[in-house]
Amino acid sequence: MRNVTIIIAVLFTFVTKGFSQDLLCKVNVIDNQIAITDKHIFRTLEQVLTDFMNNTKWSTDKIQTNERIECTIQIILTNYDPQTNHFTGSAQIQSVRPIFSSSYNSVLLNFNDENWEFDYIEFSRLDFNENSYSSNLTSLLGFYAYYILGLDYDSFGSFGGNPYFNKAQSVASNAQQSGLAGWKPFEKSMRTRYNLIDNILDERFRPIRQAYYKYHRQGLDIMTKKPEDARKNIYACLELVQGVYKTAPNTVLLQVFFEAKSDELVNIYKNATPSEKPKVIALLTEMNVTNSTKYEKIKN
Repeated sequence: MRNVTIIIAVLFTFVTKGFSQDLLCKVNVIDNQIAITDKHIFRTLEQVLTDFMNNTKWSTDKIQTNERIECTIQIILTNYDPQTNHFTGSAQIQSVRPIFSSSYNSVLLNFNDENWEFDYIEFSRLDFNENSYSSNLTSLLGFYAYYILGLDYDSFGSFGGNPYFNKAQSVASNAQQSGLAGWKPFEKSMRTRYNLIDNILDERFRPIRQAYYKYHRQGLDIMTKKPEDARKNIYACLELVQGVYKTAPNTVLLQVFFEAKSDELVNIYKNATPSEKPKVIALLTEMNVTNSTKYEKIKN
């Protein structure tokens, strides 16, 4: 009888795990700058991180296989010390969201983390607990897993990402004890994980989160059926973003928004009416002067 119980338990674990994954994440480790002959460890690292992201239960919801959030993490290594098992570099994190009634995926996050630093011994186990600090590697991965979930949930329901942003904040707070760059309140760059999570939970910047929701649900999700209404609603979202720009033009959230959406906005408004185009070009250029040349393409 005991053997039957064990078999049932194993089968139940297998079935439960099959429905537990929340992310469909691809991890790439770029090692071109590392001058060693045997690069097997980088391929091992790539696989271990992919498995960690995809096999960890990050959300409280039962997410079906076809609902998993597609994302990529590209780690660009600049240094690796085989004696200390220490890695340094940067990482590009991207996530996308499917748009209703289309095969199109919209970019939600496209962020370059300039401070990606961790220790890893080949074949070692990755331990993670959102409420305590285990290692900088699992903290980095956990932080972005929750941040990706938060943005995704925000895009489907107004402020729906709160539980996951709170989890990301907990990870970031615990990771401050590492003393490593990216987690601290005051650093040379504004583009830190601390600022990412601090800003998105700041009441002053709630309009950007409202914009994420309306942009996708009342804009992109109706674009195939009601393109004129969709563009009008997206313009209203940009006005919400403008409100934040006028009070806090240097917030990292503005950079994150336009890094994800600038190309998409050009494609959306290329099909706008002649009366719409000058207004949206002026609005986008005001808030995101870095991409002003790109926005001029809307005229064509």
